[in-house]
Amino acid sequence: MEKSGTQTPLSLAAAEAVRTYAATTRSALGSAESPVISYAGLWLLLASLTPAAETETDEILGLNKADARAAALTLLEAPHPTIGAAVAGWLRQGVELTKGLPIMLDPLPDQAGLDAWADEHTRGLIKEFPLEIDAQTLLVLASALVVTPRWSEQLEEGEDGLLLLEDGFQAVVETEAAGPVAVACPPSEDGISVYSVIAEEGVAADDVWRAADEVVRRIDAGEVHDRTFDAGQEDGHAWTVREVTAFGSAPSDRWCSHLPEWSAEDRHDLSAAPGVAEIARGVMAAIAEETEAVCVQKAVASYDREGFKAAAVTGMMVRAAAAAPRETKVRQIDLRFDRPHAVVAVARGGAWEGIPLFGSWVTPA
Repeated sequence: MEKSGTQTPLSLAAAEAVRTYAATTRSALGSAESPVISYAGLWLLLASLTPAAETETDEILGLNKADARAAALTLLEAPHPTIGAAVAGWLRQGVELTKGLPIMLDPLPDQAGLDAWADEHTRGLIKEFPLEIDAQTLLVLASALVVTPRWSEQLEEGEDGLLLLEDGFQAVVETEAAGPVAVACPPSEDGISVYSVIAEEGVAADDVWRAADEVVRRIDAGEVHDRTFDAGQEDGHAWTVREVTAFGSAPSDRWCSHLPEWSAEDRHDLSAAPGVAEIARGVMAAIAEETEAVCVQKAVASYDREGFKAAAVTGMMVRAAAAAPRETKVRQIDLRFDRPHAVVAVARGGAWEGIPLFGSWVTPA
């Protein structure tokens, strides 16, 4: 769980901005119980596009336009042993922009080309782009984010079928948001910490996420340490305390977390996420014709005895808006056949031209 590299003031601000944006977006979308979602992937795309925004972005993205853009570029260009990140854009041939966009645009490929981009930039974890293009598609913008850390040592399976973690970070922490929570993070040399945080049954998911944010902040600040036990010596909602016999130079406390293997995938309509509409308006202003925009993310994740894998592709698509019917004035003439009337069938063409074939007298009911 070692931190690698030195954080600059901008990278520290970016980390706080993404954490705050995640909490704000989670609340706005009601996505606290989503199986998997990457708020960072969405933030990265929006931050890359901030020069197109028509207003400042401090309140939305946590940084002003210049700093958000600079932070996004730094993240995209900074090497990391486990994280892969990319941002790209594609423009349909023949579409002219009235102003430049802050992302280099390539010619819009077919669906297979977009799928190949998603596959390549998520290390094969996502093989299909989250948006389907059609004849109305004018512009596509996307970010990809993937992490694949491995545990320093493979976790063993216990008798209950759960994975056993005896090393790494383990603690019981009292939080303001959710009371006492149990925290576990397997050791990894890949520059990624994967914290599992569990609160008492019945605590709302939003509060558990707030507690997780609180715990990570306090760990980063050096306020919470490995093997912290804020709950005293009593059993709790997710832990038990008992005396066991140890031999040799065993530590005073022996910890073991029991963790499940799991995998998940999800798809999110992010069009209503904070900042999307504001950034999309600036992007759409670069296209002369009437347009509409959507933003969608596909995300996958898995946690097993060897490590953690997660990937997300966030796509924003600008489409030609459906043309509104032209307004014009015409006469309206209404004919009503609501009384008895005649009906006649007349032949047309050839020798039968003009011959009335059938006649009927119709008396409406």
